[in-house]
Amino acid sequence: MINLAFVGAGRMANAHATILQKIPDCSIRGVLDPNEKAAAKFALEHKCIKTYASLSELTADPEIKGVLVCNYSDQHYQTLVKLLSAGIKYIFCEKALVRKLDDGKDLLQRAEAAGAQIMVGHVHRYLPGCFRLRELIIKGELGTIRMAKVAYCHSGYNRKWGDFFSDFERSGGVTLDMMSHLFDQLNWYFGEPESVSGRSLMLDRSQPLPSDYVSGTLTYKNGVICNIDGSWQRYGVPYDRIEVYGDKACAVFDFGDKIHLYGNGIHSELMTGFNHTGQMEAFIAMITKGTRPRNTLQDGFNAVRVALKLIEAAEKKQTIYF
Repeated sequence: MINLAFVGAGRMANAHATILQKIPDCSIRGVLDPNEKAAAKFALEHKCIKTYASLSELTADPEIKGVLVCNYSDQHYQTLVKLLSAGIKYIFCEKALVRKLDDGKDLLQRAEAAGAQIMVGHVHRYLPGCFRLRELIIKGELGTIRMAKVAYCHSGYNRKWGDFFSDFERSGGVTLDMMSHLFDQLNWYFGEPESVSGRSLMLDRSQPLPSDYVSGTLTYKNGVICNIDGSWQRYGVPYDRIEVYGDKACAVFDFGDKIHLYGNGIHSELMTGFNHTGQMEAFIAMITKGTRPRNTLQDGFNAVRVALKLIEAAEKKQTIYF
């Protein structure tokens, strides 16, 4: 039996725990959250036998084989340092990996020295549609890729000032918190970026209620130009979409169960299916079989690097080179 513990009992912790409960020989042993009511509720719903009072108590539990870090992103660094120092070898960490790039660099060194494996929660790498779109790109089925358009909008954002997700210094706004998923996906598709420019609201406090918007242009070393925008809006139309344009065809994916293909005046649909179980299955395989995950610590660091460079470009109103 693989015994796991959670740090954090919020939305993503509950989402991951629900999936893990369906995986054979996997048990959620305990949870740590400063909110005692949230921890108790999580423990009841996911059949945990322990609620830890501290991270030291969690790491001292000899039954724990892996830990899932699902607290706030500006807490990830200190949490991961303590887990690594305590000898925890298998860790899943929600995105964004860190708020500061230097913290990410330090984690890369610490994890290597400790011989630990850390997955970062960029779930797009495990969505069937995202994986199939990458195959189309890598196998040249779209031709030479020239450009991409990426757009994400959460139109039901209801956070108030004072909340973590309305505090730009802590969360990094939509650019770091949500768009890091897409930066990771684009790195996976197109390789290393060369430059970035953009503008962002960065949760401007002059607004009566919090909202955020970012618009950027990424240029990759292979020549691909990508326009990307994302928003936390209080109204409007939600969307989540990526378009990839090659010399032969265009592929459009809206994170459902199919990819739309357009070429030579013909529209076709490529059915991909949809599920959210692959990432947690990969985490367990990392523990039990030593399987290398698709979303490594280095990948998580690389996504943060792009997000923070876009924030820098927006702040300076300049094109920033990597």
